[in-house]
Amino acid sequence: MRKLIPLLFLILSTNSFVKAQNCTITITPMDTLVCIGDSVLITSVSNLLNAGQSFNFNSASVPAGWSVAGGTSFSTPCGASPSGTPYYWAASAGSGTPTITTAGFDIFCGGTISFDMVYAVQAGPVPCEGPDEQDEGVSIQYSIDGGVTWIDIIYYSPGGFTLPTNPNTSTSIVSAGQATPYTTWSTFNVPIPPGALTTNTMFRWIQTQSSGTCCDNWGLENIVINATGVPCGSTTVVNWDNGLTDTDSFWAVAMGDTTFQAMVYDTLGNYMCTSEIVVISVSPDQMTYDLVDTVYSYCPTFSPTAGVTNIANSVPPYTYDWTTPSTTNPTIMPSTGLEHDTITYFVTIHDGCNYVRQDSVVLVINQLLAIDTMYSYPATACALDGVVSGVGQGITGVASYQWTGPGAGNPNFIDATVWTDLASGWYYFSITDNVCTTNDSVFVDILNPPIANLSANIQSGCNPTEVVFTNTSQNASNYLFDFGNGNTANLNDLSSQTQTFTSNATVMLVALSSPTCGDTAELIITIVECGCTNPIALNYSSIAVLDDGSCILPVPVINLPNVFTPDGDGVNDLFFLDATNKSKIELTIINRWGNKMYEGSSINPAWNGKTDSGALAEEGTYFCKYIVFGVDGKEYEGQGFLQLVRK
Repeated sequence: MRKLIPLLFLILSTNSFVKAQNCTITITPMDTLVCIGDSVLITSVSNLLNAGQSFNFNSASVPAGWSVAGGTSFSTPCGASPSGTPYYWAASAGSGTPTITTAGFDIFCGGTISFDMVYAVQAGPVPCEGPDEQDEGVSIQYSIDGGVTWIDIIYYSPGGFTLPTNPNTSTSIVSAGQATPYTTWSTFNVPIPPGALTTNTMFRWIQTQSSGTCCDNWGLENIVINATGVPCGSTTVVNWDNGLTDTDSFWAVAMGDTTFQAMVYDTLGNYMCTSEIVVISVSPDQMTYDLVDTVYSYCPTFSPTAGVTNIANSVPPYTYDWTTPSTTNPTIMPSTGLEHDTITYFVTIHDGCNYVRQDSVVLVINQLLAIDTMYSYPATACALDGVVSGVGQGITGVASYQWTGPGAGNPNFIDATVWTDLASGWYYFSITDNVCTTNDSVFVDILNPPIANLSANIQSGCNPTEVVFTNTSQNASNYLFDFGNGNTANLNDLSSQTQTFTSNATVMLVALSSPTCGDTAELIITIVECGCTNPIALNYSSIAVLDDGSCILPVPVINLPNVFTPDGDGVNDLFFLDATNKSKIELTIINRWGNKMYEGSSINPAWNGKTDSGALAEEGTYFCKYIVFGVDGKEYEGQGFLQLVRK
């Protein structure tokens, strides 16, 4: 790729200028460094000088018709000029604005203004102290109304570059002792602008701002008002040492180091002058540079920087294509985010001549900081007594620690490796050293809470009652009993306990895993008075509330009548058993032929002396059998004869 921008800069700023008594020639560029195969435009500007338009200060005075202002010297106060003769020096003596103004010239044909100029070095000794602020440079101006109005052509900044006009700002841009392109004598060629093409145009060099009579000195020499150009036509013929004739410019293709020189003739073929030698140098493919082989990241979140440095033996500008990817040099080497990894990044370097170098940088990611071990100790159910601990390794410098977690009653940040008095839950631990941060977590478990559990073989009974208690509590190591009957026990095992109760009681068991962590279970034992609660029993107890099965019931007393008279007189009209302590009687009456005359079952069945059809039974003897169910739950059977008599 052709690098045209640097070339244009050289065309505008570097030249070869020869001034003879009757001829001037400017060659652009005078010398430059290009790439192989680049095309360089070689241009000449030559003139035959009109009489009275070339000036110097060899006589140590200003030319006729010219004027000066401010401190002025015509000598060599700050070293020799290019010609070794006196020059105009805007010295520190005197007062006013340093200015040198020409007489009026006929420059209708256009052309150039050529002059030698130099700025003194900043902070040099008086009278050789140079300008440093932006507005302390020199302007070239022209006037077409006899010096009433002045128009800027160009401004030469103390920084060594040109501007259209003075920026009028006092910022310092040159440091003490600093060299710039203007701190050595140089020849400057300024095209005469179209607005200045009159038959009576004046020019002046003026320094509108300075720090006083001590400072900001500059000088001029060899001024040429070369007014023989367009639109009045050319008066010269330019021939070149490469064989080209009668041409002001040509393109040269640089395949190697080359020199050119031009000879100037008038239109009649008379030799006038010769230019200085133009040197075109070709940049060789000899680029050198420095680049580290390996960079290190000791933390996955850190991406180090690496870059090409100390490029030499080549032509700028330089471009860099990194596989990071980036075109910036130096560039960031992106970490992969892994604690340990290796990745190679490549770079392609191009210089201004498109010469190429390829290289690489190895990024080694090696996190030294690590959390070696995490510990936790469980919390009991009734207290904040859990503990967490973390152990780090590979620490660089001074480490800080951070814990976060539920930790009720604790801060949510602690700078220590151990955190105590914690509740159950997840706890998060980080270590930060001078290089990196690493994280881990640990869970604080909780011990199962004590559970009190108590059962009894019976929970109610008669006074007195013996009860056996079974302890099935869990997660406890100590057991406290209060049996409610005046007895207590303090045990460290699950052994059964036997107690006798004569009254109601509430039995309480406290199961403890620690002196402050326990659970409670209760049982109610109900005790009542027991005995015979049957009022008909021979041993009936009026204070018993629970029958204990001890009742002694009376046996039935049975009396079997042998005669009854069912004649309707209301006396002895029914036959029935006379029985006590009975609950039911089954009675059967049979005649002498074996026929059933009556059968009844009730608390007191009775025969009225009639048949099942309602007829009166005959007088006579009948057979009777019975079953008496006693209140004692037993059956009493019997039989006998009876006489039915009617009156």
